[in-house]
Amino acid sequence: MPDKVVEVTTHMASGWKVTAQVREHLLVIDQPSATNEGANPLETFLFSLGGCISAIAKMVARERHIELRQFDVNVRALMNSTGLLGQPSEDPVGFKDITINASIDADLSEDQKREFLDIVCNRCPVHDNLLRPTLVTHAVRD
Repeated sequence: MPDKVVEVTTHMASGWKVTAQVREHLLVIDQPSATNEGANPLETFLFSLGGCISAIAKMVARERHIELRQFDVNVRALMNSTGLLGQPSEDPVGFKDITINASIDADLSEDQKREFLDIVCNRCPVHDNLLRPTLVTHAVRD
């Protein structure tokens, strides 16, 4: 298959709010200590991971003829905010650890559920970007 371009442009709004028009959706990122009009960037990142895993779960279930009655994902991350706040730290600026726990309601044994989740996570692009970091470049444009 040919490569597909996925692109988002964000816009700084008032206060800490950042918006993006993605297709017909207006997305908002904000801070709880500001106007709290949206999730913060870190929560949005974790939501993206859980959302991608959920979408891939539906895809895999359909391919394998599994009736997936419910699929809930809890994504929990641990971080030290020291570097984020501009202070020296041995810890990464981002998350030190991310844990994914899925609750799967389907006619599968516990082993089959674990195997299903492994397959799903291995096909999830967001999960893959965390395991095999993608080259990220940045530039100032006019």
